Amino acid sequence: MSVILGHCLLQTGGLALWSSKVRDFPAMAWTDIVLRSLYLVFPSDAAVTVFFVLSGHVLWTSFRRKRLVFFADLPDYACSRLYRLLPVAIMSGLPIGLLTAARADDLVMNMLLLHRDMNGVLWSLQVEVVASLVLFAVWGLTRGQLWKVLATLILSLVAFRFVHGSIYVAFFPAFILGALISSVSPRVWRNPWLLTASVVVLVGTNLVIGRVASTPLFEMAASMVLVGAVASGRLPALGSGLAHFLGAISYPFYLVQAVGLAGANALLGLLPALPLFGRLGLLAVFSVCLTIPLAWFLHVAVEGPAQRGRPRFGRAA
Repeated sequence: MSVILGHCLLQTGGLALWSSKVRDFPAMAWTDIVLRSLYLVFPSDAAVTVFFVLSGHVLWTSFRRKRLVFFADLPDYACSRLYRLLPVAIMSGLPIGLLTAARADDLVMNMLLLHRDMNGVLWSLQVEVVASLVLFAVWGLTRGQLWKVLATLILSLVAFRFVHGSIYVAFFPAFILGALISSVSPRVWRNPWLLTASVVVLVGTNLVIGRVASTPLFEMAASMVLVGAVASGRLPALGSGLAHFLGAISYPFYLVQAVGLAGANALLGLLPALPLFGRLGLLAVFSVCLTIPLAWFLHVAVEGPAQRGRPRFGRAA
């Protein structure tokens, strides 16, 4: 929800506003200040970082619980990742391809997550595919030994410092931080002051220091605390029926939000001119309401059956 509503803000305010900082406020109009401040409520970039840390935590916990062996379990693990990610990516590409009148070859490359020019959010799925396989290799090399995992984290941070331009290098530390969550006492994650500080850092870093090279590191560290708090039961509200529903449809929702945004803009084009915040509000409502049914359909008709019907290999067969 933070991602799609953040994209509504981006469409309304533009890229320059998205890149502004607190120190730019004195020279900005009050409407721009309000729009920029709304990113504190819907931090789209930070939400993707939370997703990476959460993914690292869930995958690592699964490795530990199942006692996976790298070479023996690699075929089944790779198959599980492909069946988890590709079926929804393939089917979500169809309506986006129709909307953009994409060429067949470009459509196929986007469906297979090899390109991302049709649907910008696919960059994060490309990171997820590569990082989840590398994380499994890290598990095979370290077998969960803390000092080895910490050494891997240090190496990933060194790569972050010296290798620029690679989204895989830039965000892999988030997966290692997620893996380390289970190595910390749950009492740490249940600390309310630590949780509060992490939320402030997570949503406020880019507003204070801007979108500089070190911003993702602050967001990764804060995401680690937030995911740790959830994993330790610190946020019981996430057990509600609404949260479970949104969680169930979250992956297809993320992929087809472009369809909802396109439909919302088409509906707004039928209406008379609206004030800035009225247009933003309707854009948000229309896009979410159009995206949810399509995401639910993909979850029921594609995501669930693909997960239940995937082949098993090796020990999992």
